[in-house]
Amino acid sequence: MGGKGSRDPNNDDDGDIAAIQNAVKSGIKHIDTAESYADGKAEELVGKAIANFDRDDLFIATKARHTNLSFDNVLNSCEQSLKRLGIDCIDLYYIHKPNPEIPIADTAKAFNRLLENNMIKHIGISNASVETMEEYKKHLAAPIFAAQNHYNLIVRQSEVHGVLDYCKKNNIHYIAWRPIQLPVPSMGIESLAKRGVYPLLDEIADKYGKTNAQIAVRWLTMQENVGTIFKSKNPRHIEEIIETNNFEISTEDMKRLTDDFPRQENEAFISTGYVKLV
Repeated sequence: MGGKGSRDPNNDDDGDIAAIQNAVKSGIKHIDTAESYADGKAEELVGKAIANFDRDDLFIATKARHTNLSFDNVLNSCEQSLKRLGIDCIDLYYIHKPNPEIPIADTAKAFNRLLENNMIKHIGISNASVETMEEYKKHLAAPIFAAQNHYNLIVRQSEVHGVLDYCKKNNIHYIAWRPIQLPVPSMGIESLAKRGVYPLLDEIADKYGKTNAQIAVRWLTMQENVGTIFKSKNPRHIEEIIETNNFEISTEDMKRLTDDFPRQENEAFISTGYVKLV
């Protein structure tokens, strides 16, 4: 929200703020953002949206940009994020993407300092491999609380590279981003919400009387230790996702979706940056 890599001067700020407020009123308490989203504007919009809600009733997550992982830059990034969000402490602060050019020990030292200063409550790592998380564990003063990776019916790299299993074994919350998947025309990939593209998804959605998007999201959240985040400013779509808590997919159909769905694991897709783990 607020733009993509940079701030959008024509962004519908009021619409974004209203969407966040509607989500909270509908029961969503976990709000995920990052300093890199619209160059900080997304955090500002979140801050304005939550200003009149009970802070203790919300779980706010944000992320330090991969270019800001040096000791001093992490501290500054967190301070600026707190100001934009209008809060005193971040519930979950992520390393947005590991940066091989910055020593892990320096980044971890900064995150430890943030914990000591009560500026953050928990540490997370996004887009990281098992090997990288293991290295961070050696230097962090607290356990990794959450791992956030690209994961959905199409994108399975967290399965292939053992991240899901690692998180389960180490009591790390796994958060799937882009659960419904943006289209990637060059790869022949369409959104999981679109009918007539993935016959298996159409079939199972019809069987349960649900939308394709609902089946795609429920496939994620029925897995042990897997949660998800999504972006929408459409109240109907927000309600559609919330409603996925109200039904279950059979064990047989979960297995069919897991085993038989067409997955993208080729190097060409990975090289787009969609699923590459660092």
